[in-house]
Amino acid sequence: MEKFNFSKYSNFIVVALILLLLYTSYKIIAPFIAPLLGAAVIAVAAHPLYKRLHKKTHKKSLSSIIVIALIILLVVIPLIFFASRFLEETINIYNSANAIELTEFSENINKYTGLNINFERHMRDSLQGISNFFIISSANLLEKLVKGFLNFFIFFFTLFFLLKDGKKFVRKLKKFLPIQDNVEQKLFNEINGVIRGLLSGILIVAILEGIIAFIGFYLFNIPNPLIWAFVIVLAAYFPIVGPATVYVPAAIYLAVMGNFTGAILLFIYSFAFISYLDNLVKPKLMGMKSNINPIVILLGVLGGINLMGLPGIIVGPLILSILFVIYRIYEEENAANS
Repeated sequence: MEKFNFSKYSNFIVVALILLLLYTSYKIIAPFIAPLLGAAVIAVAAHPLYKRLHKKTHKKSLSSIIVIALIILLVVIPLIFFASRFLEETINIYNSANAIELTEFSENINKYTGLNINFERHMRDSLQGISNFFIISSANLLEKLVKGFLNFFIFFFTLFFLLKDGKKFVRKLKKFLPIQDNVEQKLFNEINGVIRGLLSGILIVAILEGIIAFIGFYLFNIPNPLIWAFVIVLAAYFPIVGPATVYVPAAIYLAVMGNFTGAILLFIYSFAFISYLDNLVKPKLMGMKSNINPIVILLGVLGGINLMGLPGIIVGPLILSILFVIYRIYEEENAANS
């Protein structure tokens, strides 16, 4: 009987072992993909701040700790407060949906047009469906913020080392990638621009628009101002649509309620500040950082929300944008070599 020749199949065995190790490693880190990816994105975005701090402190660890402390103070703590208030307002909308009375309006429509439409039921179902989505999303966000200590630890632990030793990691990654040096550098520069463009040109501007909208809605007594400010943040992601689709109906609502002065002032306030950010500041910031197609942003937001909920607002456009960057670089290099 012929003996099994290990040397003959050694390459296949090594490949099989590597694949097995890669699969096992993936299963181990899969639950922590979100905090790891988030840490990588924030590390790229916060690197300029880290560099400025490092020039003054001359200590990598201290500079990383200061950046993390600022993120906790300026982002995490306000986010916990926001999620709590957001949940309260969505519950208020859900409860108010049950009190809607449009029976007389439906009867008048039926009398003059012959259309038998139950506006009360449709409006109630729509509002309840929207509020259910926001209640679930904000409740999940609260749960992740309060109970997800392990993910937060992994996020900040990874962020600390990416800020501190990010250059070493990038150098090792560049050596590992089987592409030419010029293409490699171009790829990293483009991805860096996409991340900073999305965060500074879209996310930060959208948050600023939401804050400005909340102040205006609160001052002019728009019901549930935090909810509509959040809708402004979402609308800021969509090309053409924009925040005007929220603050214009809000001004009309005030006019219908008899507050014509408030309606005019709210419109002027929103147009002067929110539209200025959306139409002038955002394109300049995005143009300075990257060349992101609005269709990519639109599909990324919708697909990201569908796949992973509210975090998909950031992750969805980011993944699609990086994919298109890789394709564009491949297309340019292929054209140059042909």
